Amino acid sequence: MMKSASLITSVKGAIRANHYHKTDWHYCYMVTGAMEYYERPTGSSAKPKRFIVKAGQMVFTAPMVDHAMKFLEDTTWLTLSRNPRDQDSYEADVVRINLI
Repeated sequence: MMKSASLITSVKGAIRANHYHKTDWHYCYMVTGAMEYYERPTGSSAKPKRFIVKAGQMVFTAPMVDHAMKFLEDTTWLTLSRNPRDQDSYEADVVRINLI
């Protein structure tokens, strides 16, 4: 069950995420634009995997997966999440890291 749907805009060159979620998972669907998506298992020191996600494509992020996004162009994207995205719930679940 999803408890949040958020439509987000990001400008070319923006970096987002650089965190992991303890319990939350989410799908990110690119409406317009493109991003580099990076991920690796939380606790790993391995170089993160890098994917290009373009308009019409979607990426899934499980709990306990370090992830970050770098936007290659102005982008609009939809995030569908398991947990509510009010500030208190979000901050209780997210752990910030320096992935990229």
